[in-house]
Amino acid sequence: MLVTRNLLHAALAMFLCMVGLAGLYVLAYGDVMAVSHLLIYVGGVLILILFGIMMTQTPVKEGESVNHLWTEQSGRFWPLSMGLSIFMGLFWVLGHGNWSNEIAQTDSKIVQTGVAFLTEYSFPFELTGVFLLIALVGATFIAKNHG
Repeated sequence: MLVTRNLLHAALAMFLCMVGLAGLYVLAYGDVMAVSHLLIYVGGVLILILFGIMMTQTPVKEGESVNHLWTEQSGRFWPLSMGLSIFMGLFWVLGHGNWSNEIAQTDSKIVQTGVAFLTEYSFPFELTGVFLLIALVGATFIAKNHG
């Protein structure tokens, strides 16, 4: 990350570094730490950095060429049909699945952590996700209006 001046290349280098570190956690039998590392750093912080790169572009000066991709809206049939087909497919899969109410009884740390997140700690887990979403929207708003 320190060698390049391109922000996108630095974000890619950070992604590869974090994935490699998660791999080291897996090799050290730290399953929960590896999954947490992937979710928090690779999934959250890196996406936040990429959104920051995309939202804080420098304004184009007069006389410079602008490279925008312009598309025309060709109607609402295809987006609505694709959305409806995906919804119906998910509805069919969830309706025909074999869903048992049994919680997996295993000594895996990942399963125990997942069950705890979805049962005992579900409200704080969702509340944390809402707070992170608010922070992301606020950071985007500040970056867009003061840039």
